Amino acid sequence: MNKDQEDNGDVTIQEFDLQKYPKILKEFLTTEWDMVDTEHFGEVTRLYSKKRFIFVVRNRATKKIVGYAVLETNMGVATIESVVFKKLENIEDLGRDLIKHIINEARQKECHVIKLETGTHWQSREMYEELGFKIRAILPDYYGDQEHVLLDMRLRGGYSEDL
Repeated sequence: MNKDQEDNGDVTIQEFDLQKYPKILKEFLTTEWDMVDTEHFGEVTRLYSKKRFIFVVRNRATKKIVGYAVLETNMGVATIESVVFKKLENIEDLGRDLIKHIINEARQKECHVIKLETGTHWQSREMYEELGFKIRAILPDYYGDQEHVLLDMRLRGGYSEDL
């Protein structure tokens, strides 16, 4: 038995690296996923479509990347995974423009909610709340043992171009 394998009576528990073995669950999911969908959602949704998108911000003059954000969508839920910018004077304006763009993209991708996590005391938190994100949970001792907040926004009736 492998180090990463455990015998539990009638079953064996084994760890796999999904990057090395991306099709390990293919057969299982083709037979079981429809039943799980029906049990949880009342019907076969077929909407399970986790996708990742990257939005890159470039300086017009130099064409160099000055920031980026990663968005993941899954069954109508959009998650902003990361937002990173180079230290710039107009970072707040660039960040706000990028987040507004991502909110609109999430709507176009038919998402009904968008969520993210940020540090409780980080400057970006205020901007997210100004755009209409609401705190849903406080996450103490989270990344790097810092307190974070989970924010989300309902995309039907949330951010509008008037902001």
